[in-house]
Amino acid sequence: MEKTKRYLPFDSGALFIPNCERWKTEAIHDPEQEYLGDMLRIRTITRQGSPIPILRHFGLEPVADADRAFDLVGDIQMQVYEEMLALTGEEYRVDWSRQDSAFCLWYRDRDHSRDATRDLLFVRTNTKALFGDAEIRNSPVHGFGLFALRKWSAGEVPCGRLDGQVLSHDEYEQLQLRMAPALGRMRHFFFMEWNALPGNMLLARPFRTSYSYINHSPEPNLKVSFDGANLSLVVLRDIQPDEEFTLDYRLEPLPRGYFETPYSGYLTPVQHGATKHE
Repeated sequence: MEKTKRYLPFDSGALFIPNCERWKTEAIHDPEQEYLGDMLRIRTITRQGSPIPILRHFGLEPVADADRAFDLVGDIQMQVYEEMLALTGEEYRVDWSRQDSAFCLWYRDRDHSRDATRDLLFVRTNTKALFGDAEIRNSPVHGFGLFALRKWSAGEVPCGRLDGQVLSHDEYEQLQLRMAPALGRMRHFFFMEWNALPGNMLLARPFRTSYSYINHSPEPNLKVSFDGANLSLVVLRDIQPDEEFTLDYRLEPLPRGYFETPYSGYLTPVQHGATKHE
């Protein structure tokens, strides 16, 4: 699918090169540094997680409309990724921290011996496919993403049933706390995939499926449909081959207080809306 060229008034190279090499080296040797998927946090851009200071940092005028502001941050994310890849041959991104909600510069650390779950081959091999004609790949949106291998038409149902175990949010958190220490490096590969159900309940899966790699977008091409008994995935508009599948995470009935957690710092609430996991 042809991408629209963005012309934003900043130059990624001027902002991040050559300092990114030093930041990267320092972060790689810091065992406590944060990872986001397969990306290593190397620099905090702003500790204010709202779009306004982010726009100002990149030389853009603040805008009053919240949706427009987040759209502009999305354009910034794509431009930084593309420009830094062209300039350095390596992958850098700007994204929110799930740890403290700061907006940061991230680097894809290719030393996968640290954690196999950040390796694309490992992820493809150890993820259950929910439907065919889709493939997990590196994503310009965030970490890994799920991409179409053929054209999908609006109204198609790639997955007619999202299965799992129904738990309360409290039960889920208690299980996660008890089991995480025994899982070691694998702890981030489990207990990360769920759908929100009404009544502060979750439909949880104790293993990764391809659903887990569908990234968030405020203008998604998929939706989660709930008929009162089953959850399914439905195509909202035509999806071209090699286009990434996306969902608006905010449209599920979130557990109470979810938007106040560090894990949702990159989202903005919508009326009657909520999100999924991660």
